[in-house]
Amino acid sequence: MASYRIVCTDQSNPPAPGHGHIISVGVGSDPGKASDKHSVDTVRTNLRNGDSYYTVGISSGRTAYVDPYDCRCGVKTIKSRPDAVTDNNLDHLRLCNWS
Repeated sequence: MASYRIVCTDQSNPPAPGHGHIISVGVGSDPGKASDKHSVDTVRTNLRNGDSYYTVGISSGRTAYVDPYDCRCGVKTIKSRPDAVTDNNLDHLRLCNWS
């Protein structure tokens, strides 16, 4: 089983009515530069197959694991597990820069 650190996210643009969704993530060991891009479909498939995805807070150093999430609007996406810090949440990671 593989384990992937998520270092950045790509958000829907324009966002879904009233809110956005993560559409892909950047993974790698360097929080400043992703080494690979995984679509949400790939992440969800890999999670089903036993792989794990996680984030690490830049300030807190705390890890948050990622789970599949079915939004109330019907979009199948992902979310980080809740904990007492915010810097490791998917919504607070930097946006990916693929250029």
